[in-house]
Amino acid sequence: MTTIPQLDQNELSILQRLVTDLVTKQLGHATAGHVDMIARLQHLEQAAWTTGADRQTLQVITSGRRLLGDASDLTPDALKRRPVRKRPADRSYALRHA
Repeated sequence: MTTIPQLDQNELSILQRLVTDLVTKQLGHATAGHVDMIARLQHLEQAAWTTGADRQTLQVITSGRRLLGDASDLTPDALKRRPVRKRPADRSYALRHA
């Protein structure tokens, strides 16, 4: 069984500042780059929910996504209600996230 690491308050504060800085910088650029940042923030938010991050951290990530134009609801309850859609395998994922 894999254990999920828990972040302490100092690490959560660093994460909040990092997300805020990244979103702020992204807002000054063309919207084409927003898609990649939104996808990364979505993954980060799901990981934050999984690890039991505090409400403030989740709010920072969610607000960042919304500022970049993503209005999707990624709360655990909303994800349970969402129909599962199969997507074709993205073979470039490993290259983009290396």
